[in-house]
Amino acid sequence: MSLAASLAASLLAALSRPAWWAMALAAFLVRGGFLLLLLPIVRLPTPAGLANEIGPTLVGFVFGGASAGFIVLVATISAVLLLWRVLGGLAGATLDLALAREVAADEELGGVAPPIGGGPWRALAARLLAHVPTAVVLVLGSVRLVEEGYQELIRPGDPAIPIALRIALRIPDVVGALVVAWLAGETVGGLAVRHLAWGAGVGAAIGRGARSGFRPSGLVTLVVTGAVVATVLLGSGIATNVAWEQLRTELVDGRTRTEIVIALALFLATWGGGLWLTSLALAWRSAAWTFEVARHLPTRTIDSPPG
Repeated sequence: MSLAASLAASLLAALSRPAWWAMALAAFLVRGGFLLLLLPIVRLPTPAGLANEIGPTLVGFVFGGASAGFIVLVATISAVLLLWRVLGGLAGATLDLALAREVAADEELGGVAPPIGGGPWRALAARLLAHVPTAVVLVLGSVRLVEEGYQELIRPGDPAIPIALRIALRIPDVVGALVVAWLAGETVGGLAVRHLAWGAGVGAAIGRGARSGFRPSGLVTLVVTGAVVATVLLGSGIATNVAWEQLRTELVDGRTRTEIVIALALFLATWGGGLWLTSLALAWRSAAWTFEVARHLPTRTIDSPPG
């Protein structure tokens, strides 16, 4: 199967299987995707609010080093994020493996042996190992992030630009490196899970995931499906934000019940439509990655499990 045929076949398969939409969306949400979906309806704190909440902590860190309170705060946040990463990662890995097996059963891949290997813990391990470069970049850039965040609070830039974007513009090299490392980790990790499903060990799956992701056909699949997912998320987010602001205006201004109901219905329809499009785009991306791995496997063979 050619690359174009693989992308087309995976799209047609995803369009006709609503169960894949739910599985792909659920895997995305438990890994933190719900934050992106909440962003259009959550009002971000103002610089003044941030300064009041975390300003004293940042001042102490910048001028006096890490205090006991700062260490406790960082440790607590780190523990919560780690717990979320493990539990959400396990749930996401389970859904990834189940979806990969569902996609592999598609008639277009009838000449490939069914994926019967892997397991949630091994899949989670593969994803975490794939994100080691992301963690390194995050640790190395965290000091500059804190310092520039403090500078933005005491000498804010253009108020028309969101504060998160202003901080990012102060450290474009850190942000760029983090985005590249995260994309590479997601790509290699997702492909490694599929190689695990076809019988590879964790270490071999990481290596094969890297080769699959960065060969020409893998890069094209990454760019095409990633662009579609990003476009859907951005477009649905903007539409949801507009509908949400309209609903807030109706409520604050005390409009009639009919006007409020219409605004609420419009918001729910926009939000629901965005969820549906997002789930469809994610299901296609997942199916396309499975097709990309499967079409390079020997026909009717499977890797022997380690040990």
